[in-house]
Amino acid sequence: MRSEEVDLRYASVGCTSHPIVRLSNIIPSLASEGVDEVKIIFKEDDIPREALKYFLLKYNYSIESFEELDRGFLRVIARRIS
Repeated sequence: MRSEEVDLRYASVGCTSHPIVRLSNIIPSLASEGVDEVKIIFKEDDIPREALKYFLLKYNYSIESFEELDRGFLRVIARRIS
C-alpha cells in the first residue's frame, strides 16, 4: 500500500497558497500515481470537513478517520475506494 502525507498547516501569503488551492493541485496527481492512502493535515477553518469529504470523493478517496491535533488542526486519513 502506497501512502503519502500532505501538510497544509503552513501557507505563505497569497491566494495560490491557500490550503484548498494547494490540495486541489496535489490530490489529482496522487490519484493518478495510484496512491492508496492519503494523510492530510489542515486547519478546519480553512477546509470544512464536509467539503473535504466531497472533494476527496471526486478522486475516489473515502475518509476513514479524523484526528484532532493541537491548535485547531486535524489529520484526515483517506483511502482509495476500490
